[in-house]
Amino acid sequence: MPLAQPDSIYRRERSYYLDILQSQINRLRTNPGRRLQVVDHLKELSQLTPGCIEASLVICDTVFHRACCNLQPLYLNAIRTLLGDSDPALGYQVADMLEAAVPAEIRNPYHYPPGW
Repeated sequence: MPLAQPDSIYRRERSYYLDILQSQINRLRTNPGRRLQVVDHLKELSQLTPGCIEASLVICDTVFHRACCNLQPLYLNAIRTLLGDSDPALGYQVADMLEAAVPAEIRNPYHYPPGW
């Protein structure tokens, strides 16, 4: 399955994953009061991550594989932090932590690297 094909299942799933992640980071920064919705989406991402790790390994998408491996241990910590305290500053810290775990090549899911 060539990675470059826009209609490949892998590419659609990767785009979906990155879009959700980016939107939750933006939500935490712009509206910290919507934490419970962010937590629900982080739970979804946490459940999707093992499959994404496996698929990216099979496809040899090392950049996305590295991002998923970096994010996997952070999701539960982020969820616990967001549920445990309502301090708006913690929302920004969680957003920064999640964004820092993603390699610079794929931080903006709307502008993928040329090789994708």
